[in-house]
Amino acid sequence: MSATIAKGLRWIGMPVFLGSTIIGTPLVAVATPFIMLPTLALLYKRHTLPRDRQADLNSLTYIYFGSIFGIAGVVLAQLLLVRAIAKPLFGDQAATLITELGRSTVKDLTSDQIALRGKLASSWQYWVFLVAMTYVAAGGVEELLKYAPIAYLRRRQRQSADKKAIPKEVYLQYAVAAGLGFSTIENMAFARVAVKAGESGWKLALTIFERVVAGATGHCLTAALIAVNVAKMGEYRTTPGNLWRVLGGPILWHGSFDLMLFGLSALEDNVGWIHPEDPWRIAGAQRLRNGQPDQAISLLSVLGNV
Repeated sequence: MSATIAKGLRWIGMPVFLGSTIIGTPLVAVATPFIMLPTLALLYKRHTLPRDRQADLNSLTYIYFGSIFGIAGVVLAQLLLVRAIAKPLFGDQAATLITELGRSTVKDLTSDQIALRGKLASSWQYWVFLVAMTYVAAGGVEELLKYAPIAYLRRRQRQSADKKAIPKEVYLQYAVAAGLGFSTIENMAFARVAVKAGESGWKLALTIFERVVAGATGHCLTAALIAVNVAKMGEYRTTPGNLWRVLGGPILWHGSFDLMLFGLSALEDNVGWIHPEDPWRIAGAQRLRNGQPDQAISLLSVLGNV
């Protein structure tokens, strides 16, 4: 039964999901094959591994789609955390900050609204808010989502009569599947927002390129870090200290990357993420993003020696 459901998700659920994301935004359909490349790369890599090191395809399917649907819980947790962080820092202006964070463009704003955004972005409270948001609401919550399938795999293994060690490649595939499910729907959302905001063709292409090269790579990189940490630790009890040993590095890496990007946006007097216009800041953002593939390659070489 579970195999039938997993097969249905792959052959029916995926086309329905992709079709629903392009409703009202046909331009997103052009970008969909590019957005799906990281997912196809994971499946290809699994196929090239020895059979005893391949993760179960049905389990990968459930993890991938669970991560796609799990984004609703992640977003809810992040909204609650963001509100909890903003209130003590901004007081009566917290609601205004939340509203401004949700904007994807500043094209139609008045000069007073733009001035308000600049005042918020340049305040010390906003930079404290950014640190808490990027490391806790973004890094903490999202990395927990990627760790969940590994925690489930380890629990199932402990309850099984077969005590054979789980190959490190299986840990990696499970974690990356969770990261890719989250990343795919996130990238689709960014593409839809860019289309609906009326971004020019080059800026839309840049957004999609950035999301696939940086967003997907970043999520897979931190997922791989989790897998490396788990594989290195071997058997361990689920205590706060051990969880930090597994998740601490990925959370710090994720939070630092997000903080630098939001910081670049804030330097142009923007609250939240508005793509920088200054060529030097665009170059800085690209350098941050393009450094990730090199780090991913280095990480995979490390994984081979675990």
